Amino acid sequence: MYSPETFQNPNAVFVSTIHVLNTGEIIESRERFEKVQERFLWADRKTAIQRILQLRSMTDLGKKSTIVYYEKGHQIKEHINVEANFIPLSF
Repeated sequence: MYSPETFQNPNAVFVSTIHVLNTGEIIESRERFEKVQERFLWADRKTAIQRILQLRSMTDLGKKSTIVYYEKGHQIKEHINVEANFIPLSF
């Protein structure tokens, strides 16, 4: 039997969201995001979910796509089909 934490479907694609604070600190985990989520109330959750679903169909196997929310300037940038270890610029 497998552990859900370690099993990876080789046919699955991965889309993540990352939040970047004004200080340049990158927030990747849900636990850390929950501590600063009030700083990103400007980002529409419904639109984010729709975009995640769209990006899943655009992402190739073995790659990932990332939506990055920048607190500074309330900017949103997408990175499609990047390597698994991709980290966005913090500015």
